[in-house]
Amino acid sequence: MNYKNFIFIGLIFISSVLFAQEDIAIGSGYERGTLLKQYFSVGANLNTQGWGLLVDFGKNANIFNNYGMLIEFVDVHSFKEIKLRREGIINAKSFVYGKLNYVYFLRTGFKSASLLYSKPYWGGVSIGRFYSFGISSGFTKPVYLQVQKYNSYYDWEIVEERYNPEKHSINDILGRGSFFSGFDKIKYYPGIYLQGGFSFDFNESQDQIRRLDIGASLDLFLYKIPIMAYEKNNFYFLTFFLKYNIGQNYNTK
Repeated sequence: MNYKNFIFIGLIFISSVLFAQEDIAIGSGYERGTLLKQYFSVGANLNTQGWGLLVDFGKNANIFNNYGMLIEFVDVHSFKEIKLRREGIINAKSFVYGKLNYVYFLRTGFKSASLLYSKPYWGGVSIGRFYSFGISSGFTKPVYLQVQKYNSYYDWEIVEERYNPEKHSINDILGRGSFFSGFDKIKYYPGIYLQGGFSFDFNESQDQIRRLDIGASLDLFLYKIPIMAYEKNNFYFLTFFLKYNIGQNYNTK
């Protein structure tokens, strides 16, 4: 067999493999389908420092790659947060002693994903990888507490005040204050983020999105973000996450 015949046979083999992958990737698992060019999904994020919600939408460039925009809102907690409750006080609300601020991240950025392994013809799970980067906006809202305020030794009242570690001891605190207090004191922290990981798609048909994402996020800010009074605050946050996404692939009319 000369090299020309070898190249010809090789090209036929490669073409057959590519077409076979396309049949598996874009069909229902058993037959060839039509590429759906748009996608939209929503999901939940459970990570090592909190939880979040997300929206992921964009275009399917081909059966192996898609790209679009990721918008993600994340509630961030310190590893050292411990909830306490005062004993002997009726309807006392739990609180985290030493917590200065509620912290939230709003990530908005570009996302790209690619297919690594298609589903076998009988169905199953496809495996892909993804990365995303963009703007990470950090927001802090002060923590307010219900505290005892003494006017005299025998005269005291319950007031709601912003937590101040130099002013409020643990014995002064009766419980958590209203979440809605302090919205006028929200602070903004500019930053960027980078995240990546692997996807496991177990949708039952071409138009469905049923996906589990596993990966890590790194958020970097210009300034340190204060969460707790008695720990070192950081300007970076490295978290590991699980995300569950549901949505649709579709074509616009």
